[in-house]
Amino acid sequence: GGHAKRHSHSTMSALLRMAARWYQEGTAKELRKYGLLYQDILNEFHPDVQVALSRLSPEELSNRNKRLKRAADLSVKHSELSPEAQAKIDVWRKYLPLERAQEERLERASYKHIP
Repeated sequence: GGHAKRHSHSTMSALLRMAARWYQEGTAKELRKYGLLYQDILNEFHPDVQVALSRLSPEELSNRNKRLKRAADLSVKHSELSPEAQAKIDVWRKYLPLERAQEERLERASYKHIP
């Protein structure tokens, strides 16, 4: 019966991949309506996000704040960006130096364990 088990596992992972894709597409669609990037909605209280935000150029920080303000305005007005404007938005574009912030935090954590 090992074969059946392997088969159900691959079916399950295929379903999970499909669900993940639907979730991503749904998320992207919602973000585009408001002109937001995925990284705009990350938890600002997370230490890595705080560090990454502190390292943005003034221009990138200003762009981010404009996106957030525009999104809030659109939301209040129950409106959304025009389809043309939405089409130009790459919601998955990364602008926060998160990987670096995370590496540094993990390095600091590992130093604490050195006697």
